[in-house]
Amino acid sequence: MIAPLSPKREAIKMARLWRAVHGLTFPINAGALAQEWSRNVVPEAPIGELQAKELKGFEGGLFWLKERKVWALLYHPHPDLPGRSNFTVAHEFGHYVLHRKLQEAFQCSQNATLGITGTRIEREADQFASYLLMPIDDYTQQVRGRRITLDLLGECADRYGVSLTAVILKWLEFTDQAAVAVMGREGMLHWWKASGSAKRYTFDALQVGMELPSDSFAVNPSIALSTTDYRSGVEHPEGVWPMKLPVREMAVLSDRYDMSLSLLIFDTPGVEHHDAPDEDMTTTPPTF
Repeated sequence: MIAPLSPKREAIKMARLWRAVHGLTFPINAGALAQEWSRNVVPEAPIGELQAKELKGFEGGLFWLKERKVWALLYHPHPDLPGRSNFTVAHEFGHYVLHRKLQEAFQCSQNATLGITGTRIEREADQFASYLLMPIDDYTQQVRGRRITLDLLGECADRYGVSLTAVILKWLEFTDQAAVAVMGREGMLHWWKASGSAKRYTFDALQVGMELPSDSFAVNPSIALSTTDYRSGVEHPEGVWPMKLPVREMAVLSDRYDMSLSLLIFDTPGVEHHDAPDEDMTTTPPTF
């Protein structure tokens, strides 16, 4: 029996291929890479179509066109958020690399393309996209020794061609700071994700469906007026958030969708000290 492919390992290989041609340039164009790689490696069943298309109920899809013997990769267009589209394309490319022999159609929701909910293969495709577009060795270099702020994370989102949400979730994977991202919808907690060192504080404190704290930045943005640089975060005393620790809260608010994304950093001085990752992305890359 053939062992399943590793999303992380396959994504790192793809990132090396990109660097072989383009050097240390970002963002990685997921669509161009997907079509080029599939034509060279799987010429009998390449990704023959790459289209931005209005999709009802899902962010992206990958479909086998039997008569033409090609795959079609579709993604919902976001002219104002190109990074979101690039991540979706990378997610569907992950399905192609990892799962095309398992099924002939994939339809992925927004939460699935962020690794928040979904089946095992959705989480694997999301991990593939994350490691492809945001190589940890480079990301670590961008934030090392710098205080985490929305401006810094926005710089990283621009660099990698992804959304701010995706770049925050990736940072949580490798940071040694105690931090958690909290997505709220209509004042209720919709989902959350913690860094490794924060899980012991958040496991019982945060529950999906609970009300967001009334004194949080997400619910009461007027508190930002009390700080001179709200993009660096609002300092909350112990007890505002249910972890019962002082936290620094940064928040992005969307009036259109009545949603909020808070990044909480607590029990740390707010400076990244993470060592270089194990993955060496500077070795000689393989060829097609």
